[in-house]
Formats: sequence, C-alpha cells, structure tokens
Amino acid sequence: MTALSRRALFARPVTAPPSPPVAAIAAACLAEQGSYCRTCGEACGEDAIRFHLLPRGRARAEVLADRCTACGDCLPACPAQAITLPAEGARA
Repeated sequence: MTALSRRALFARPVTAPPSPPVAAIAAACLAEQGSYCRTCGEACGEDAIRFHLLPRGRARAEVLADRCTACGDCLPACPAQAITLPAEGARA
C-alpha cells in the first residue's frame, strides 16, 4: 500500500487536452438515407471516415477524431453537402 503525501491528496487531476475539431456529417448524408454513397470516405486521404452498416441497407458515416485533420477534402466530394467543418477560428 502506498502512502499519499498531502500535496498528492489535494492536487487537481490532470485533464486531457480538448480534442481537435473534426468534420461533422449531418443526417442528410445519402448513405444514411439508403443510397450507396461512400464518396467522402474515398476522398479522405487520412482514412478518417468509416461507415457502419445499419438495417435496411443504410450506413452511418463516422468521423474518427484521432485521424481527421479538418482539411476539407471531403466537402466537395459530398453530393448532398452533408459535411460541415468547424469554424475557422476553432481550428488549431
């Protein structure tokens, strides 16, 4: 059993830095509507967009925060314009 010092007992816990802003995919995504569309995932050079299969032939796009650089390569690829990036001031 290790003894704690007073300093360690009252020290504030170290919190992780906030995660960087990433692209967001709205419900207007064609894959979620049942169409076969993976253009944003194919356009992403960082491989940050993955698709999870849902019932009835639909899929949900997920942006992996640890891979997304918010570069915007996925924006022109999306035919439904369902992808948004964080505000310019929020980027690191």
